[in-house]
Parts: sequence; C-alpha cells; structure tokens
Amino acid sequence: MKKIAFVVTGALLAGGAFAAPDWSKIPPRKMTLFYPGQSSLEWVMNKPDHSAVPDIVDKKRPCAKCHEGDAHEIGANIVAGKPVGSSKTVLEPTPPAGKAGSIPVMFQAAHDGSKIYFRFEWVPPKTGTKKLDTKNEVKLTMMFDGGGTVEGSEINGCWATCHTDLRTMKDAKDDKKTKHIKNGDLASGKFMDLMQYRSGEKGLVDGYVAEARHMEGGKALVKAEGKKEGNKWVVTLERTLAGSGKGDHTITADKVYNFGFAVHEDYTNARFHYVSLGYQFGLDKPNPGVKSYIDIQKQ
Repeated sequence: MKKIAFVVTGALLAGGAFAAPDWSKIPPRKMTLFYPGQSSLEWVMNKPDHSAVPDIVDKKRPCAKCHEGDAHEIGANIVAGKPVGSSKTVLEPTPPAGKAGSIPVMFQAAHDGSKIYFRFEWVPPKTGTKKLDTKNEVKLTMMFDGGGTVEGSEINGCWATCHTDLRTMKDAKDDKKTKHIKNGDLASGKFMDLMQYRSGEKGLVDGYVAEARHMEGGKALVKAEGKKEGNKWVVTLERTLAGSGKGDHTITADKVYNFGFAVHEDYTNARFHYVSLGYQFGLDKPNPGVKSYIDIQKQ
C-alpha cells in the first residue's frame, strides 16, 4: 500500500528523532467532528435559538454531555441547509454540494514528563469538488486554554473564539476579521493556544487567539507529522509541556485544560471545516465521572 508522509519540524529535538509514544497501548477516544455552518457562540448561547442554554449556564453542562451522541445528526442537517435548534435556524444558507455532515476521528494523547503528544486518525469523507485552499489537502487545528483562563471554554471549547461577526459569517462587516476572544488578553492568560498542521506549503503553525487570531509567535510545538495511507489520514502533534514562546500556555499536572480541534478536509478553508465539541484534558488525573474529560497518562 502506498504511503505518503509529510513531516514538519519547528525546533531541534534532543536526540533528533521523533520519539512518539507506543500508541498501541493508549486507548483511542472516538470523537465526532461535525459541520457547524454559521453556529457562532452568540447563537449557541441564545436561549430562543438553543433550548439547552439554561442547562449550559445554570448547570455548567458541557456541550459534549448532550451532543456527543447526536453530533452527526446536527452536522447532517446543517450541511444540508435544514433548520436546527429551537428557533429552527438555517445555519448554512449555501450548502456545499456533496459535503458530508460529520466525520469520526480517533483521538489519542500521552506525555513523557517533558512533552505531550496528540494523535488524530480519520478516514476522509465524501466531500464537494470545489478546492478553496489549493495548497493544503488537509489542515488540522487544535486550541486549548490555560486551565480555565477563557470564560466558557470548559463548556463550549473552541466556540469561545467563534463569533457572528467573523468573515464568511452572515453578519460579517469586515472580510478580514478572524477568530477572537471577547476581552481576550495575552498578558493575563485569556487566550487560546493554537497549534496547526498543514499538509502543504507551510506545514507547522504555532500561534494563539486573543483579541485576534495570530498564526505565529509560539515555540512549544516542536513537530507535526501527517501521513496518508490509502484512504486514512493520521496526524500527530508533539509539543513541549513548558510554554516557551508568545501565546504558549504551560501545561502542568495541577490544572485541567479546555480544548477543541478542527479538520479542514479536501482543500477547504475558513468556516467550511469539521469541528469537535468542547473537551478537557489533564495529566495523570483520572476523572471517570466527566464524559468530556480526557486523562492523559505518562508513558
């Protein structure tokens, strides 16, 4: 079987090799990424649009608690231009022809005391034929906060950065406005650390989202690897636990971090991606009662 590999290095590793964990010993977590359309944070947190808002606000109930089981149905309706939510809103007025509503992704993570590793595996779905990003067949982006530093991210993950005024959204007034966090501030830690793998021209991106999205500044992401084997993609990110650059959070065992990730498939860009619900992770910190939590064990 033909294998194509894309490897990008952001910093010199001790020993020079990609010392990945033994992934066969780490149970994978299946996560359904779905097509979100124009479901901004404002829409998600508006009670007339979304009947679960009282549970989200009053009970601090993560979106994954309710929607992990039906994310594929939500994505299918949105991508088809069908109404969703309490208000029966059409969140995708121009449905991309042929695009699947969701993709299942197998997620794994481990750490070795100095670095943390994330692995994502999925089979590319049926998609449309229009190539919006001709340079990158695949992009995978992961964002996480500093352990409760971004308000609401423990519930909605990356939706803390997605607003109704962003470019390509129906209420956009600025075609250059990118993701941002309300009152985002780098100095106080109110930002999302951003890591991105690109299969094409630039490869590795290490940035952050605060008052705006910045696609540079970070130094903690030391390597990104993407492999395409047959009809399957595998992307692995390797990052130091210590934050060493602008927009890098330090990951420590005493905190729980809120995260989410997205996949741009088949040369697409902007909001035409698949997104995860909001999840949390901690280091060597079991929490079996929380469905959206990932315990990342040392190997």
